[in-house]
Amino acid sequence: MLVGATTSTISSREPAAIKPNKKDTNIMDMLSTLQDPSEDLLWPVRCLMRMAVVRNCLPSTILMLNYTVSNELRWQAPKSRGLSSSPRPSLGLFLALVEIILESSEEATRLFLDMMVEETGSSYWFSIDDDARLALCLISIRGKHVMIQEPEVRVWVLDKLKEEIESLAESSYSRGTLLPNEWLKEVITGSFCNAECDLLGLDSVLMKSDEELSCYRQDLIRIRDVLAPKKYSCDLDYDILIASLLILARRDCDSWREGCNIPVQTLLNTVCDLAGRKTGIEPKFVFDASKVMYQCALSDNLQAAAFLVGGKKGMVIECADLLVSALDMSVDEAERALFTSSLVNLKKAVAPLYAGISLKKEEASTFRLDLSHKHLLWLLEEHVLNIQKYGEFDSSSSNSQKITPNFVGRVCFRAWFCLTHPKMLDSSAKWLEDWLRKKVDLSNGQASKRLACAALVRTLLWADEAEELDDEDEPILAAVLGFDGRFMAELAQACCGLIESIPSHLAEELMSSYGSTNMFSSFDTTSPVNSIIT
Repeated sequence: MLVGATTSTISSREPAAIKPNKKDTNIMDMLSTLQDPSEDLLWPVRCLMRMAVVRNCLPSTILMLNYTVSNELRWQAPKSRGLSSSPRPSLGLFLALVEIILESSEEATRLFLDMMVEETGSSYWFSIDDDARLALCLISIRGKHVMIQEPEVRVWVLDKLKEEIESLAESSYSRGTLLPNEWLKEVITGSFCNAECDLLGLDSVLMKSDEELSCYRQDLIRIRDVLAPKKYSCDLDYDILIASLLILARRDCDSWREGCNIPVQTLLNTVCDLAGRKTGIEPKFVFDASKVMYQCALSDNLQAAAFLVGGKKGMVIECADLLVSALDMSVDEAERALFTSSLVNLKKAVAPLYAGISLKKEEASTFRLDLSHKHLLWLLEEHVLNIQKYGEFDSSSSNSQKITPNFVGRVCFRAWFCLTHPKMLDSSAKWLEDWLRKKVDLSNGQASKRLACAALVRTLLWADEAEELDDEDEPILAAVLGFDGRFMAELAQACCGLIESIPSHLAEELMSSYGSTNMFSSFDTTSPVNSIIT
């Protein structure tokens, strides 16, 4: 009886004048002007679904609805008769009917998607148009976007995101988009809701900061604490989130959600950072890291790639992004400058970058920080100056990708050199000396942060690889940066006795010679440290 009432009520409605298969229609514009259907049309369906749940006959009830109101459940026009084409049903009615079905039970979503079309034998999702699929992805049931958690829906969404990223990567990109920004933002919100993230906390996580050094890394940590409390974000769909955010970032969108002050790029960095971490908990969705990394490359998004890779490689890519953004350098050139090239080659590569840039005498004598310098200072303070454990220097083969303070220091100081005009190197070195002296509380060869001093000495006065020490023409990093010899001598004196201040291959020799596991009393007279002190 209820099925008959449903069929009779819906068939007597006034059809909406919507042309079928209109490809240039923006689904978000249609949803913004959506009119809810009359309750007179919906009450028979509500009663039917409640009765189906009570009497435990939900599968057969959904099949009956599939047979009786097939067009309304698929937002498709009835088969045309003659020369005239039939209009599609109302979008509001379509969404209302689907929501009533999905709300009835947790198993209703799967039963609904398994509905078959008798003529073609295809299941529900493969029997509807793309604009209907876009609308269904946004349906929220009890606070969750249930559709995008189902396998066939998720695969379709990922395919569309992939096509959009590839189209944006083309230099001749000019076509209209199937995925509007508003739709992408809703999918991102839905993915966070599905993982039960605190969206209210996310909206207010970034406040105005009076910190001396501002860096998106600090914002990333705050956002990460909100997104990954105790569950370690094992339910986040990283593939959908990262691809959607990459598209928004490529389109230069300021925010991913109305009323939220988190920039799209910062949120993308955070999600990539979480995706690259190993939590020991099996995720709900299998993360395709290689595919997402390829999408980062297509989108020319070095920051996202850096946090996705993580470890030493990620740190190099992150600092390379600073060089690529500020200088006329390619990614490969930036990576070589930071990681593989000798200091002699580094100086030769940087000089031509500033050949056409002249500075007045007063400009060269006054060093001013820019955002890139502040970023490097934040990394130095976080990973070099705030170390508190001897184990942070460990870079054994079993943990080769671990970020050590000497590695971070080497990369950051090289980046600092690249970002500084040669004529401003003296004022830059003086400013950096004063800043480092203040951070380690260095005075007359004494410092409160001895491990930090050891990290600086190991970075600035030694080469990490044994073969580099044999090159007599290779300068030390401290000399390249223009640091004063007295400053370096005080740093060396402050950490004298800490074996962490020299490279690991020399530390092993010293420990075997002196029989010590933590300290040695004095440096070899031929060491660079001792030569500077004397």
